Amino acid sequence: MSHPTVTATPAPNLVADTICRTVELGLSIDNAADAGNITHLYCHPVTVDLSCPHCGHACRVRDHIERRLTDLPIAGHPSLLHVRVPRLVCVNDDCEVTIFRASIPQAADDRQTVTHRVTRWILQRMACDGMSVKACARGLGIGWDKTNQLALTACRHLSYQDPSRLDRVRVLGRRRA
Repeated sequence: MSHPTVTATPAPNLVADTICRTVELGLSIDNAADAGNITHLYCHPVTVDLSCPHCGHACRVRDHIERRLTDLPIAGHPSLLHVRVPRLVCVNDDCEVTIFRASIPQAADDRQTVTHRVTRWILQRMACDGMSVKACARGLGIGWDKTNQLALTACRHLSYQDPSRLDRVRVLGRRRA
C-alpha cells in the first residue's frame, strides 16, 4: 500500500468511521491506504460473539485472519475492507467444530466477498440511475459476473420473498378500458 492516510490507534477513529459509515457495518477503522485506484480500509469488528455456533459453549481466541470485503465506492474509487477477524477454538471436547472464524453478520454473510450494502447500491444504480452492470462492476472494482449475480439474486429475493404478492391479482395481462 502506498500512502497511509489514517494513523492506527487503539481507540476508534470516529471521523473515519463516520465518513465511511463503517459503524453501520459493525466495524471500526484502524488504518487506511490509497493504492492508486483502490482505497484500502483496515478494520476490526466492534463486537465479536465468542460462543461456538454449533454447541453454544464459550470459545477462546486462537489467532486473527484477514477477511477482504468489497464495499461502497469512496469519492468515486472502489474500496476494499481488510477486516481483522478472530479465529476461535471451541473448548468443548464433544463439539464437532474445533477451529472456526468468527462471523461478522452486520457487515457480510459468511463466505461472501461483498458487504450487505453493496447489493443495495448495485440495484439503486441500475434502477434509478440507469447504470449498466459493467459500469457498476467498474465502480466497485469487481467483475461483471459477480455484479450480475448479486443483482439477480437480490431481484429474485425481492420478488419471491412475499408468497402473498399475487393474492389480489385477478387477471394477468393488459387491462381494457
